[in-house]
Amino acid sequence: MEFLTDLWLAILVAALVVWFISAIFWMVLPHHQKDFGKLPSEDALIDSLKSMGATPGDYAFPFACDSAARKDPELMKKWAEGPSGFMTIVGHMNMGRNMLLSFIAYLVVGVLVAYVAGEALTPGASFGRVFQITGTCGIMAYTMSSIPNSIWFNHGIRRIATNAFDGIVYGLATGLIFALLWPAANVPMP
Repeated sequence: MEFLTDLWLAILVAALVVWFISAIFWMVLPHHQKDFGKLPSEDALIDSLKSMGATPGDYAFPFACDSAARKDPELMKKWAEGPSGFMTIVGHMNMGRNMLLSFIAYLVVGVLVAYVAGEALTPGASFGRVFQITGTCGIMAYTMSSIPNSIWFNHGIRRIATNAFDGIVYGLATGLIFALLWPAANVPMP
């Protein structure tokens, strides 16, 4: 756990920087504005969900609770005829809570990057080597985890690309912070 005492500042600063970049990407820049589209008859859908008593959660439709249910001819007919999809109902969104949880997730990534870097590098390692190792770890953490979900939930190439772009920027920022704050080698005094 020595890596935590040596790299706590890099972990904290990297998480803060990524948090701010994320806020700018999602609230200021336009590249995520087309991630979601408006449904036709949106008001009718909202009224229908209210009348059904739909509560916050993740839903699939048509729904099959197990592999046996997926073989039901009625369900197979619904799948063939469509529409089918996935839906998340979020309820009242608590921005403060979500921003805090995002920051905590960025801290966890920072701790994991610090762990790998602490095992792979020594104090006094060159800026370039620290940036290479920590930036690669950051890019992997922020980019690769979302791709399988995007494939399975049919997010499309544009959304995969914009999320990958974000992850690359977050990873490079993480690598830069770690490289700038990497501990110097302890040189014994004569």
